[in-house]
Amino acid sequence: MIQGFATTAAAHDPDAPDCGELCALYVDPDRWNVGIGAALLTAARTRLQDLGFRHALPWVMAGNIRAERFYRNDQWVSDGLRRSASVWGVMVDEVRYRRTLQAR
Repeated sequence: MIQGFATTAAAHDPDAPDCGELCALYVDPDRWNVGIGAALLTAARTRLQDLGFRHALPWVMAGNIRAERFYRNDQWVSDGLRRSASVWGVMVDEVRYRRTLQAR
């Protein structure tokens, strides 16, 4: 049974040419707080590093306190950029976070 997933790609933001992007991170709410999200985040960072990216970023829905805390606990920092984007047909406000990846 799938309990969560993470997807990564090269960032599409024009001001982030050296960044990979954490496009999605999802964990079944019944499996929260058991380390799955942290393990997926670590794997996503490793994947982006292996692809040669020096920095990574995710877009986080503005006001999603749980997600913002999750990323901050893993050393991600909001870089102040905001946007409105369509997510599954619904317009949402998002905040961009950024993290430097370890050199390999």
